[in-house]
Amino acid sequence: MDANRGPNRPVSHFAETDYCYGTGSLDLRVERVDWNRPIQRDGENWYEVEGVEFTPDGREIGRRQALVRGRRLSALPRNTRS
Repeated sequence: MDANRGPNRPVSHFAETDYCYGTGSLDLRVERVDWNRPIQRDGENWYEVEGVEFTPDGREIGRRQALVRGRRLSALPRNTRS
């Protein structure tokens, strides 16, 4: 996975149905998306993401990886190489 360059991204909010594996919603500042290796699940592309997880009240929990539904990632910028 390639790191996104630039300033910290805003925290993305994913419903329990939009990521694997966990319970409840996921608040994650997405730092990396593995766009090159989509995983087919439920007839859709899902992508491995990595970032920093936050509690609902904004406290940082720590590093987290998750598999996220592709259509929920469509607003995130693609990784680019200079």
